[in-house]
This record gives sequence, C-alpha cells and structure tokens, in this order.
Amino acid sequence: MYIVITNPMAGNGKAKRLLEEIQNEELFTIKNCRSFQTEFAGHGKTLIQSVLRTHPIPINGVIVIGGDGTLHEIVNGLMNYPDLPVGFIPSGSGNDFAKGLGLRLQGVELFRKLLTTPNASRIKIGQATCKHQNQKIRDYYFQNSLGTGLDSEIALLSNDSRFRKEVKKWHISQLQYVVALFKTLKKFKHVEAEVDINGRTVKYKSFLLTTIANHPFFGKGMKIAPNADVNSFSFSVILIEPLAKWKVLILFLTVFMGVHTRLRKVHELSGSSIKIKSTVPILLQLDGQSYWCVECHVKKSNNTLVFLTD
Repeated sequence: MYIVITNPMAGNGKAKRLLEEIQNEELFTIKNCRSFQTEFAGHGKTLIQSVLRTHPIPINGVIVIGGDGTLHEIVNGLMNYPDLPVGFIPSGSGNDFAKGLGLRLQGVELFRKLLTTPNASRIKIGQATCKHQNQKIRDYYFQNSLGTGLDSEIALLSNDSRFRKEVKKWHISQLQYVVALFKTLKKFKHVEAEVDINGRTVKYKSFLLTTIANHPFFGKGMKIAPNADVNSFSFSVILIEPLAKWKVLILFLTVFMGVHTRLRKVHELSGSSIKIKSTVPILLQLDGQSYWCVECHVKKSNNTLVFLTD
C-alpha cells in the first residue's frame, strides 16, 4: 500500500488537479493507494503521523503531491520512519527539492515511475535545534535550506494569505518571489548575528542573508549555493554582507546563473556544524516556512530518509 498526501492548494490548485489525474490511473488501484489531503498550513506533519499510526497494513511508501512546503511538513513527520521511502511529485510554486534531487519526469509519468521502477537515494536531512525566546528548545528538519535575513523576510511575505490573494488577483503568481523581493527590499536593512562554522566564528556580524544549503537551489530555481550537494555530509553556507539596494537587484540577477559567489561581499563556505546566535529574536526560513528563535544549531540529522527518484 502507498500513502498519497496532497496539498490541494499547492500551485494554485495544480496539485489537486494532478491528484485527480493520478486517481484515474489504473496503477493507483493496483498499488492499493490511499489518498489524504492537507487542510491547513502545518497539517502535513500531524496528518502523516496519524495515518502511519492508524494503518496496520504494511506501507510501501509515501507519495507527496505539492510544493517544497508540503514536503517540509511530511519530512518533519517522518523522522522516526527512516526506512519508509518518500516520493515527491512537485506541483507547488517553487519545487526546488525536485531540482536538487535531479528529478526529470513530472506529473502522472513521474507517479508511474515512482510506483513501478524507481531508483532510491538515502539522504541526510538538515536538522536545526532552535532555542526560542521562552528558552524552549525544539528540533526542526529541512530538505532544502535554512536561512535568515532577506530570504526569510521574503518567505514570510510569500506565505501571507493577503499577499497571495493580491498576486493571484493581478495574475502574476508566477512572479510571486520577485514581487515579494521588491516589497521586502523597501524596508529591509540587515541582520545582526554571530555565526560559527565548525567551531570557528566568522568575522562578519551583519548580513544581508545567511543561507545553509543542502543543495544548490532556492526561491524557485535560483542557484544560491552552486557547490552544495544533496549527498554531501556538509552544507554549503552562503554569507552575504549588507549591500546597497540597487546592488541587491544586481545580485538577484546573478543568482540564477550561480555567478554571484564571485562578488566581493558574497562568501560561500562549507561546514557540517553551524551555529547562529543573536541577542534578539531572528526570523528563519526552513524550506520557505517561517520560524523565530534566538539561537540555532544546524547539522545533518543522524537519521537519513529514503527518497524515490526517476
């Protein structure tokens, strides 16, 4: 049996339409697929945990239909099931993990491949141990990247329901990240934080952004960390010092080609243990989802997850 988790809102309804196509496939019945849909933001984690607890029949795998945010929720719900294969059918707005994983097929064709003759990769997921302002400590997991600064502010705005309705109203959903960049840049200054990489404190204290990447892509295909490798035991760490706003726009254009790391105030480092600490709460994005903390320790999780690929 396969569990199929779909976020019907992903990709402005694209995921829901894709699920309907997949449910009409003969393979959906042959493989005894069971379909479940998320109902609100954050639901994916508790939904997959509930499904796994209540289904006594052995489960062959979990298929996720949605975007990076949906997959993020499912990944956080599966860390106690390291041997349960996960297949990702990208149908959201960004789908960066699909690029990082090297998926070539899409939609129904990818569904058929994942359920019949898939390849499998065991991947170490990023783990962020975060201390909150109330001193509580929680672990969060990410498959793409963790960041603070401009990218986390853009993610916060992009996830705002009013903002989403606005870009949908003007039929510019495909440019959602670009619109969010321009709106955020108007008021954004920089982030003050101390960053340690493998026990050594970096000399920079002010950042436009700090991104800890598990693979090269974020923000709908931007190659933020050209040297990152999803199969590596280390992260690629991108540190960008504060820039004038017009220089940020130039930076934005170069990121798509991955040549921004040649700029003087852009630094690409490597590390397996990264700590971010601030005297005030800082906003983080993990796979485009927003979290607040005052201190964060990032490493590769001890557990790996099995991802099905084409």
